[in-house]
Amino acid sequence: MTGSAEDPVLAAGSGPLDVMSLAGGKASPEALRGLLREVIDPEIGINIVDLGLVYDVGLSSDGVASIRMTLTTPGCPLGGYIDDEIRNILWGAPGVSDIDVRIVWDPQWDPDEMMSDWAKDQLGWRR
Repeated sequence: MTGSAEDPVLAAGSGPLDVMSLAGGKASPEALRGLLREVIDPEIGINIVDLGLVYDVGLSSDGVASIRMTLTTPGCPLGGYIDDEIRNILWGAPGVSDIDVRIVWDPQWDPDEMMSDWAKDQLGWRR
């Protein structure tokens, strides 16, 4: 990432787990989503949040971080890799005691509708 104001991680402040993102010693779902920006789809080179692959992020009262997401295609060979990367990134976040990653196919991923403008710009999809 470039570190510019257009950078989606830096645009939100000093980082995904800054003091304002903690409530009662626990990371907020928004902070966890920010951490997920560190998970890069290695075939595309864009993070899974800006690709629009992450549908929902939650954190239960007992510390289970739940991620509902999809992959670019049902046969994507990188599903296991992305799952491992999510677990590596979220493990140790304040208040996270377990991680539940659920891959869903509904709604179907639509890059035109689900990718961020930043990701589309990075891929040259917008003019």
